[in-house]
Amino acid sequence: MDREKNNSRPVFGNLMKLFHNPLFLLIIITAGLVAYLLKVQIKIGVPYWDIFNYLNNAIHFAGMGSSGVVNHLPPLIPVLTSLFFRMGYVSIDVIFILSGLIFIMGVIGLYLLLKQRFDPIQSLAGSLIFISLPPLMPWIVSGGIDLPGVVFSIWALYFMIIGVKKDSKFLYFVLPFLVIALLARYTAGLIIIPMLLYLLINIKHVKNIPNMKKVVLGLIMEFGVLLTISTYFIMKLDISALSGLFFDIITSSSSGIGDVAYNPNHLYYLQNLLNYISVGPFQGTYQQILNPSQGFPSILSYLIAIITILGISFYIFRCLSSRIEKVDSSVINLTNITKIILILGLITALIISFYNKSLILSELFLVTILYLSYRFLTSVRLKKSDKNLDLDLMFLSWFGAYLIFHGILPFKVDRYFITMAPAFTYFIILGLSQFIKEIKLNIKYLNLKSGGICLIIALVCLSSATATYIGHTPQKTFTVDISNSSEWIKGYDPNYNNKIIGSDYPNAVTWYLHKDTVGAYPQFYNNTDVFIDYLQKNGVYYYIDSSKSHPDLKGYHIIKTFGVVAIYEKKST
Repeated sequence: MDREKNNSRPVFGNLMKLFHNPLFLLIIITAGLVAYLLKVQIKIGVPYWDIFNYLNNAIHFAGMGSSGVVNHLPPLIPVLTSLFFRMGYVSIDVIFILSGLIFIMGVIGLYLLLKQRFDPIQSLAGSLIFISLPPLMPWIVSGGIDLPGVVFSIWALYFMIIGVKKDSKFLYFVLPFLVIALLARYTAGLIIIPMLLYLLINIKHVKNIPNMKKVVLGLIMEFGVLLTISTYFIMKLDISALSGLFFDIITSSSSGIGDVAYNPNHLYYLQNLLNYISVGPFQGTYQQILNPSQGFPSILSYLIAIITILGISFYIFRCLSSRIEKVDSSVINLTNITKIILILGLITALIISFYNKSLILSELFLVTILYLSYRFLTSVRLKKSDKNLDLDLMFLSWFGAYLIFHGILPFKVDRYFITMAPAFTYFIILGLSQFIKEIKLNIKYLNLKSGGICLIIALVCLSSATATYIGHTPQKTFTVDISNSSEWIKGYDPNYNNKIIGSDYPNAVTWYLHKDTVGAYPQFYNNTDVFIDYLQKNGVYYYIDSSKSHPDLKGYHIIKTFGVVAIYEKKST
């Protein structure tokens, strides 16, 4: 008996150590949340249009058909989904589960990335705040590509940082994760901007990497292999559409007028920052959590924003004041004054180019400003605590690069903020920790330190975000009605495969019926007569309408409705 007790003590001790490990706790919390979100998402169905495009593309990559293929979309998620389809598990659930697993991987990566700047408890708090951000919660297991692009960008940055500062072997992982991020979401390529800035700032570390020639040779060989693999996937895409899209973006030549997401407001994301911290009330519509800008910032959001701003202000003030106290008269010279004027001039140029929709110039100005700022600040006098200045500026460039890109882009949706979320989280946790440190908050009887208080705030954020999600989630989305309608048609008309079917949500109908569907959108026509003429010219026999108010279509009659979806059949003549 004594021997059994002695044997159980080490096991119990190891378990206790494990539960005191912040990363382990983070994985448990994240996995639990993902499991809950999966349960909800599988129940309510696909949340938005693009997911069906990825599913149809996955069918194509699995060699199971080519209906509804949009072959200029990023291939990673469809390719990964197709692997499960090939194994016989053809279901929407696959893309949801895949998204959840990728997200868990991303949260782990963010924790490790934050640990390069903060202690483990603060990094845990930062990771939980990241999970809690309103733009993220409804998209965690949605099957979208925004989060996967960010996840692999996080890992690419993490491996670059530890590769430069700790072990150059990790540099071999940078290119693969960068390529995967690009294949997940094309705009993930902007992560090159913070990577470039970090390398420029740490050029001395880069030059001192052991066996540098060997590392460079290895990276070149790696690049060749990755280029070959990437070319294989790119050749499967619509190159003309892809190049046209790329050209429109970098030249800002696409007006976007007429698109439902059209919004020319350059400061859209800055103006909605409070909504991106925490949104209220707890009860509301599904659209308010899909688009937090439609909600209202909660009291918690205002509180965190005030503390964060004060904390970062204290941080900047301390850094600058410590230099001013130690600065001698030789520092105040024409050269340094010229540097300050140059930086201010570049900031002015950045603002002008941003409002004139010059993406490339704006991004170049951003990198130049931050690099010159680093050189200037460190040349005045480098304080011991400034060892993290390179990370601060790297994350600032991350946030700035995507803010500029999405600000100039004429299409604005709240989920695009996901690309800025890790950098946004970094500055929230920086502000919180610096604020607590500054006011020297010490609740002795609870024995809490800065990280502990940050963790409490993070848990409150997570609880609030989860409660808000629960209060805004419907029993189902209208895509479930489209699924029911499609299944009904199969039973109503066994010969449906030989009939032309149209819909205002064609990619969803294509997925459910596994046949090409004609896109037919009444809102794009001046009147119903013109729309009816379009249906008849295209030989549409069944029309599936997902609008709440179903139009009266001459020559067609409604034969069945499911929720907000109506099925029209062509009248026999």
